[in-house]
Amino acid sequence: MNDRMRSRGRSAIYTMAGMYFIYTAYQLFKERATNTGFDYILFLVIAAAFLLLGIGFIWFGLYKMNKIRKEDSKALEKKDL
Repeated sequence: MNDRMRSRGRSAIYTMAGMYFIYTAYQLFKERATNTGFDYILFLVIAAAFLLLGIGFIWFGLYKMNKIRKEDSKALEKKDL
């Protein structure tokens, strides 16, 4: 397996991990009604952190995929010339 394929795989894993973080944040936020006091605030803070991490992972994964795609396009254009 070459480095380009590994990079594509990592980018996909980053994106999937981001989706999982967002799903986890949703589950934590959904269960907020069962908590009271400090636990309620703690769960909201943790859910917000997971949401931000998820968005960051998805953004980074898609950014890397787009960067690899552009590099592949340039390589194909060079090859055709």
